[in-house]
Amino acid sequence: MIIKPHEMNIYSLKLEALGRRTEDYHREKSKIQDEIVKNKSGIKGEREISYPLSFLTPEDYLILHNLRVPSLQSHFEIDTLIPSRNYLLIVEVKNWYGTLYFDGENQVIRVGDDGKEEGLPNPIPQVELQRHRLRLWLNQQNFPQIPLLYFVVYSSPSTIIKPLSSNNPVPKEVIHSNLLFHKIKELNRQFRDPIFDMDMLQQLSSKLLADHTPYDTNVLNNFSVKRSELIKGVFCPQCSSVPMERLNRKWHCRHCNHFSANAHIPALNDYYLLFGENIRNREAREFLMVDSPEVMKNLLLNSGYSYTGNTKSRSYRLELK
Repeated sequence: MIIKPHEMNIYSLKLEALGRRTEDYHREKSKIQDEIVKNKSGIKGEREISYPLSFLTPEDYLILHNLRVPSLQSHFEIDTLIPSRNYLLIVEVKNWYGTLYFDGENQVIRVGDDGKEEGLPNPIPQVELQRHRLRLWLNQQNFPQIPLLYFVVYSSPSTIIKPLSSNNPVPKEVIHSNLLFHKIKELNRQFRDPIFDMDMLQQLSSKLLADHTPYDTNVLNNFSVKRSELIKGVFCPQCSSVPMERLNRKWHCRHCNHFSANAHIPALNDYYLLFGENIRNREAREFLMVDSPEVMKNLLLNSGYSYTGNTKSRSYRLELK
């Protein structure tokens, strides 16, 4: 039973907004683009395991995706947690391409299609630390001791996994996604004694959901991008040119002659992602490049944003649309 599905990744949306609003010549542009690609690859990999997990009987397993739980004055993240009566299974998903050489539980060397070698952190210590922190959390919540198991799952079937030497084999917990369902069945044969009942599993999932805190951050600060350096204006939904101009109660693109009634909505979404939910008329006019306060007021009201305060001090509350 899927208790927590894959959720909208607010960090990914913020990265994309920053990427749209940063000039190609900006000193951090390549870092922003690299992070966007890395983040999308991770999300894609995490969702690849949905198919093998769909064969698990819902009355025997709970599934919680993308958990971020507080522990030791910080948070730890789990791609997918699968509680069952007999054990809890952590699934760490990697969407790494190429040929991976495992030096036991030490370094991982990746060789790409171009033959270039790259050293990567071994995911085994990472997931073992997740297991340790999950154990601490369970103890704090007074749950009984239960086996905490894990797999590191490579989502791409084209990824080749090899040992660096015969003396240090690939850890048995490292598998491809197509083996995940079968490996879970093997665990069931190994761990036969139930420790939790379904009521306790439901209680566990409820507490995890209550403690879950989605990752959020100020991407402008992360990449040292100043507010004054951002591209302002409304993007054309047809050709992506910016800025569109307000003409006869519609947005007009001079580049492709496209007209749009609500092209300002994505721009306000970008503002929300980059600066937060509160916006004043002056700030909206500056960001959307609109001269008239009355036009901006009507755009905000007609778009359904709520507000507080009187005319002079009015603040609108943005939300993703």
